[in-house]
Amino acid sequence: MIHRRTFSLSVLLAGATLLGGCVVGQSLPASYEAGPAVAATGSAVAVKVHDERPYVTSGDKPPYFIGKYRGGFGNPWDVTTQDKQPLATLLQRDLAKELQSLGHSVVAPDGAARLLDVAVKDWNFDGMLDGKFWYELDARVLGRDGAVLAQSTVKDTQFIEGSFWTGAKSGFEAKMPELYAGAIRKLVRDNPTISAAIATQ
Repeated sequence: MIHRRTFSLSVLLAGATLLGGCVVGQSLPASYEAGPAVAATGSAVAVKVHDERPYVTSGDKPPYFIGKYRGGFGNPWDVTTQDKQPLATLLQRDLAKELQSLGHSVVAPDGAARLLDVAVKDWNFDGMLDGKFWYELDARVLGRDGAVLAQSTVKDTQFIEGSFWTGAKSGFEAKMPELYAGAIRKLVRDNPTISAAIATQ
């Protein structure tokens, strides 16, 4: 009985050590391939994404922070975007791809008939053995005069299953591309309110 308890404790400590050692200095890629762009037949649209996460605007976290892993004893380690690019920059880049694939011309704000303005209210995850990912994005379509033509809040929460030896890390690595792409699609392609306002000349 004593030997069995000693063995179980040793396994738990080994797992804690592995988890603690593999979560330091981690990053996750974020990209979205919308497919070939069709001929531009829609509106001339500008895109602006700004990070309004309170822990970023306060300076507590950098703009490339996207979540945290926890070591075997619950100690948190920040996870960043790949190459530490600001999350808002990546979202703006990929929303431009999305709009072009839907037939819109993406232009500078001074030449745009419509502005897709997106505020990142939250984008975060927390993972130990298992994990949770959540985000909230506020999208508005503005006319040339700055009038709000449409607005929509897109948000989601997903639970991520991990494993004993790698914790939630492997789960996030497998699921994050899908979750990121889903957020992009929900902002325009799968959002009739925003899509209609962008298409209206």
